[in-house]
Amino acid sequence: MTRLRAESAAFSERLADLLATLESAALIGSARSRVRGLGEQLRFACLAIPCTEALAALEVTSMDRLVVPAVATAAEHREIDLEVHPGGTPLAHLLAGGGGHAVEITEDDEAIAPLRPALVSSPRGAIFVPIRVGDRVVGGAVLLSDDGPFSDSALEMSERLGEVLALTVESFFTERALFELFAQALPSLLGNEAPTSLPAALADHIRALRVAPPYRRRLELATLVGRIAGRTELEAELAGKVLTAFDSYVAALEGA
Repeated sequence: MTRLRAESAAFSERLADLLATLESAALIGSARSRVRGLGEQLRFACLAIPCTEALAALEVTSMDRLVVPAVATAAEHREIDLEVHPGGTPLAHLLAGGGGHAVEITEDDEAIAPLRPALVSSPRGAIFVPIRVGDRVVGGAVLLSDDGPFSDSALEMSERLGEVLALTVESFFTERALFELFAQALPSLLGNEAPTSLPAALADHIRALRVAPPYRRRLELATLVGRIAGRTELEAELAGKVLTAFDSYVAALEGA
């Protein structure tokens, strides 16, 4: 029991140090701010297009699931955390590179079945618009109407909405991915034998991601390191040694 308490205390101390190093409070605040901004943009869409409800479904870590962080009406927006499997829906079409399109919705329509837990209306028409970050589709905006199918002008406006949402989604996507990265990496980073250089190296990556575009390649590198470190202590130690060696190499170049 005494040994268990000691290990628990050591784990807590390492966790506190890591979270302080990563400025986690600031990251959490930023992510919440992005969701509020996304919700307000969707609410504005309900007024401008108009539509009964609007939401965004975003890819987080893989193509087999999306997350809906906010849904809005003309009166308000709600922050939620609904997981959506896009298979068999127009969302899968968007992720595969398809363009925006309007569809008619029937009762119990499978096209929006995964989204129904987030809705308060019974839509008769929907628009699905891709949200692109750079050259990649990371999700889609969905506009719903109780009045029936949308017009061509509404579809055109919704495509412009997708471009505006992408600016907010880009930041949200990055910050959410960072949390998932550390969810994978924490077990190895906080073990009793964890290399102390790896948390510091990952913290440097986080700082670079927050201030320096282009960040996409750096995010891919940080995700790869997190995946490696999330396996066993041996992989975590190896990743730490590689990053430390590379850091020394760069420092030597800068000194020269």
